[in-house]
Amino acid sequence: MIMTTLIAVTIVAGLLLGALVAVLSLRKRIANRELSLIGESARVETTLTPEGTVIVDGELWPARSIDSFVISSQRRVRVVGIDDLSLLVEACDR
Repeated sequence: MIMTTLIAVTIVAGLLLGALVAVLSLRKRIANRELSLIGESARVETTLTPEGTVIVDGELWPARSIDSFVISSQRRVRVVGIDDLSLLVEACDR
């Protein structure tokens, strides 16, 4: 009985420790990634009206046009900021 309880407590403690490490690792990665996205160019995947999606370095991100203009699909944009999990973008003049 005591041995079974000890094993159960050890398993639960290990799972909690693993979950904590995963959450802390994810938080650090997201913070670093946000900073590296600013200034990057992207391609509009779904038309920004003013919200839609863009692709940056092969990753799909929700995005919003900073000037509220409609930006059509396949146009190039530049990431100028981040609001929650949405990228703030402006049209490139190319």
